[in-house]
Amino acid sequence: MASSTKLYELKNAKAAMLTKHGKASLIKPSLHKFGIDIVTTEAFDTDLLGTFSGEVERTMTPQNCAARKARLACELTGLELGIGSEGSFGGGPYPGLVNWDTEIIVLYDSRWDKEITAVVSGPFSVGKIKTESLEDLKKQIANHSSQQAWIFRGPEKNHKGLQSFQAVYSALQASALIENDELTESLSLEPDLRAMHCPERQNYIRQTAEQLAQRIQSLCPSCAIPDFWPTDVERGLACRSCGRPTKSIRAKISVCSECNHSEVVNVDREAAEPAECQWCNP
Repeated sequence: MASSTKLYELKNAKAAMLTKHGKASLIKPSLHKFGIDIVTTEAFDTDLLGTFSGEVERTMTPQNCAARKARLACELTGLELGIGSEGSFGGGPYPGLVNWDTEIIVLYDSRWDKEITAVVSGPFSVGKIKTESLEDLKKQIANHSSQQAWIFRGPEKNHKGLQSFQAVYSALQASALIENDELTESLSLEPDLRAMHCPERQNYIRQTAEQLAQRIQSLCPSCAIPDFWPTDVERGLACRSCGRPTKSIRAKISVCSECNHSEVVNVDREAAEPAECQWCNP
């Protein structure tokens, strides 16, 4: 078992990261604050593990894919720490109604064969653009961040990283889909979900990196191993009005993956509101 010998508190520690989509710059600030510096490498093409644009199907789960990237980074660089990141879209609490982004970052320590995994997910507003006119296309693109890029699947090639209306226009021209400054057929654009082209993903990746930093610094009270983090909850917070137990969270449960020490910590709420109560608000 790893001791509390500053395993993740080492100053000037270096962690390897395989990336070709600019994610390292989003993760670095959170880890640099307590002494871990990210060293990037392109010794392995991470697109071989799967691409958002569909050229390569991802066969592993997002969790396993992130862990694989972290372990590969160690193997290919010889560094003891490796970082892997993976995102996925879909699922969430309202499948089919609300787009959902889940970001995973894994820190792997090869000395103790230990993984620390941070996960953040949330709603995602960027979706496909469907239109039959250039004027409407321009308006829809303008409704999104200027940093959001798009993918146009042309008849002969896919045009990716299209970061403006003019870039999309040029791709359509190259595919002979514009005549007399009008679309010759209905158009469907997909958002480019690669991290360097997707600001909403970037925000979730930053949040995930911050959670990873917190997990690394959260030590088990019993054995001082990092990643002592809430993994379960207790529901039943009493209603402020009727006093009955509700489905709202009453406490969070943290369990150490090394020594199995657990703690139950009450949430910082005295009571649930009547609007949350299945008795007062059925």
